[in-house]
Amino acid sequence: MRMDCLRRGRLAASLWIWIFFPDLQAAEIMSWVPPYRLEQSRKALMHQAGSVAAGQWLTRIGLQFWLPTREGKIRFAQRGEPVGPEEVAWFVDWGRARGVKVLLTLFNFETKWDWNLSRSAFRDHGKVLVRSLVAEVEKYRLDGVDLDFEGLGNLSADRRAFSRFVTRLSRELRARKKLLTVDSFHSPCANAPNMSWWGDWKGKVDAIHSMGYGDLCEGSTETFTPQRGKVCARGAPIFRFSWQAGWARKRGIPVAQVLLGIPGGRYEWGKGTAKKTLPEHLKDAAATGAGLCIWDVPGIAGGRQDSRWGSEESWEALRAFRENRIGGSASRR
Repeated sequence: MRMDCLRRGRLAASLWIWIFFPDLQAAEIMSWVPPYRLEQSRKALMHQAGSVAAGQWLTRIGLQFWLPTREGKIRFAQRGEPVGPEEVAWFVDWGRARGVKVLLTLFNFETKWDWNLSRSAFRDHGKVLVRSLVAEVEKYRLDGVDLDFEGLGNLSADRRAFSRFVTRLSRELRARKKLLTVDSFHSPCANAPNMSWWGDWKGKVDAIHSMGYGDLCEGSTETFTPQRGKVCARGAPIFRFSWQAGWARKRGIPVAQVLLGIPGGRYEWGKGTAKKTLPEHLKDAAATGAGLCIWDVPGIAGGRQDSRWGSEESWEALRAFRENRIGGSASRR
């Protein structure tokens, strides 16, 4: 009964915002459940920070439970803990009860990030991989797919094949009213996929996750030089929240679809005068109109890293970010 009342209250609040502030949309906040520390993930999602619960500020979680095969099939990851249907069901039920979308995260790490494995799946067996993903999403009542293929080095030769795969997967998921999100390196100058690929996904994905956990902050003055390469973007401060948002805007990508990476469990980050607390960083991120992505769920309650992350102050700031109540928040269209 109490859960039903809470649900009705949230729906009423959302309707009120939609009627009186039609230009505002809830900011997306994504986090991931890795295929290890599962009990910590469950506890973190059930954590109560004063009056604030995780389901009141998270909008999506990705279950990083699946790996591709070279032939385009998918399988559960094995990282020392059981990962299978029962584990999927627990998180799906948690999300469904709270209105939080739960996505299938497909990644390519076993003992290392294996781009050859992912390339074989999406380039050489893309049609099979799409069918495998759609079938798994429907089997477990998931809300979509999150692609977390990571490759190190200059892999620009694979850009076109990756774009073709994203297009094909997007078509099939949208026909079923499912989401597609893609994880990206937070530089346009190295690794795959990276920011220089973002324009290929315009109109085909529901979010791009810029994976700069602990690197991104508005006060950053850091530049980036790839190994054996030239300084990126002519030495621009590419790790600023506003620079990342501006990159998307110039390519016609709605800034609200860019989710800026922040570290879960690390309450303060940034160098020198750029060092700020989580609530302060949230204000800076909100000013850009972008969303957030957090690595990872076990850290959101604080725990062994920094208990302040799981405090009521932090979770209230996250809830305010989601509801566009942080001062300076840009309209999300």
